[in-house]
Amino acid sequence: MAMEGLLKRIGWSLFKDQLWGLKPRPNTGSVAKDIAFVLVILFFQTTFFPTILGSAGVLDFITPWLVVTAIRQKPLQATILAMVAAFGLETKLAVPAGIYLCSYWIMINIFFQIRPALSWRYRTPWAVSYLLASLWIILFETSVLVFLHETWSVTPSFVLQQAVKLIVAVGFGMYLSREWMRIDAEEPVPQ
Repeated sequence: MAMEGLLKRIGWSLFKDQLWGLKPRPNTGSVAKDIAFVLVILFFQTTFFPTILGSAGVLDFITPWLVVTAIRQKPLQATILAMVAAFGLETKLAVPAGIYLCSYWIMINIFFQIRPALSWRYRTPWAVSYLLASLWIILFETSVLVFLHETWSVTPSFVLQQAVKLIVAVGFGMYLSREWMRIDAEEPVPQ
C-alpha cells in the first residue's frame, strides 16, 4: 500500500498510462507511429527471431500487419507503410530487388478493392484474408527464388517451414484484428 501511494505521488500512474497507451498496433492514427511500428516489426522478423530460432525462425509478421493496414487505413497511408515495409525487407534480406515491392503493391491494391464488399465484423473475412495474403507472399517468394536458382526441387523441410510461417502469420493476424471481430464493433473500413 505504501508503495502504491509513493508511486502515485511521483506520477507513476500518468507515466504508466502513457507507456501502456503506446501499444503496438496497426492504424494508430499517426503515420510516424505506424512507420515506427513497422520498423520494429521488421526488426523482430528479420533479426530477432532468426537469431533465436535459427533456420526455423523465418516467420512472417509484416504481411498480417499490412493486411490490417490495407483494410483499416486510407490508401495513401497504407501504400506508404507497405512501401516502407517492402524497402525494409529488401534491404535486410538477400532477395532480388523488387520482390516485396511488387508483391505488397499487388496485395494492398487487391485489399483496397475488396474491403468495402466484406463485413469485417466476422472472423471468416479476416482469417481468409490473412491466409490468402500470406500464401500469396510465400508463393511469390518461392517462385522467384526457384526461378533464379533454377532448381525445381522443394524439400519437405522447406514445405514444413513455409507451413509454420503461414500458421504463424494467420495466428498473428487474428490476434491483431480481434477488436474488430465483434458484432457491436465499429466497421474498420474508412469511408
